[in-house]
Amino acid sequence: MTGLSNNKEFLRMSIFFLWLINISGFFGMLSDQNEFFLSTTPYVLSLTLLLLILNHDLSDKKSKIGLMLIFLFGLIVELLGVNYGLFFGDYSYGANLGSKIYGVPYVIGFNWVLLIIATGSVSDKLIKGRKIYKIIFASFLMVLIDLLMEKSAPKLDFWEFVISPVPFSNYLWWFIFSLCFQYIFFKTVKTKEYNLSSNILVIQFIFFGMLAVFL
Repeated sequence: MTGLSNNKEFLRMSIFFLWLINISGFFGMLSDQNEFFLSTTPYVLSLTLLLLILNHDLSDKKSKIGLMLIFLFGLIVELLGVNYGLFFGDYSYGANLGSKIYGVPYVIGFNWVLLIIATGSVSDKLIKGRKIYKIIFASFLMVLIDLLMEKSAPKLDFWEFVISPVPFSNYLWWFIFSLCFQYIFFKTVKTKEYNLSSNILVIQFIFFGMLAVFL
């Protein structure tokens, strides 16, 4: 996967495309065609992850194994959460994140990988010093994103908790698992991709922040 990771033109195209589809998606979700735009969510998330991976030098076997572990562990954690009420609280996934396995959309595993790469890469660039500080900062970014997503997730039929407000255990375990997955990321992925990752994070904060206000 080294061919496109150093291609500046492909990087610029990726950044432009992600901004385009997310801006379109935001206004689409507020329009009378919102059902169509919501149904495209799993494809947008999958495409975002694909572009991030293509722009990232993941040519070594260790990197691939690390990301696969994050995907698998992310799904396992969610399966335990949805089916047994562990960790996050009592919640369930809606219809707009696509096909599911035992109540958990496959794309949720992709989302864990996407957010871990993006927050980890940005943290690696911004935070100087020991690796543990980078991991902690990246995990705090993960919690901030989750805080914003929780505001609009039920209205978008992504997921919903039985009780309101969202229990503190959700954020606590989200942080704990983020620490674990960030450790895997920093341990296995040698190179970090900052340019597209930073754009993805800004898009995420703006997208869910605006939805929290206007939905």
